[in-house]
Amino acid sequence: MDMRDENIINLEKAITNLDQSANYFIDLFGDKGIGTGILRLKKGEIDTQLPHSVDEVYFVVQGNGSIEIEGRVKRIKTADFIFVPANAHHKFLVDDSTLVVIYFLGS
Repeated sequence: MDMRDENIINLEKAITNLDQSANYFIDLFGDKGIGTGILRLKKGEIDTQLPHSVDEVYFVVQGNGSIEIEGRVKRIKTADFIFVPANAHHKFLVDDSTLVVIYFLGS
């Protein structure tokens, strides 16, 4: 396999892989030493994630909603970056549309 093929995943392919999974999120480069993935929540779905032991950055690809971090709710929209410190309780809350978010976990 060409090295380029395993190091590049376009958004459409990532969402196709997500569609084929049983989860609302998938890891994209877990074998590369960095936690990166895509998360999608549709109206009515609940974000059940638990706090992580490392810092996280999220990027909102599509949709509007809110993120609750340590009990404080903040509005989010397409093209927002979100920082969540290690061990912080957090979850996404979806408005009327689908929320698609890319995440990056520190090491």
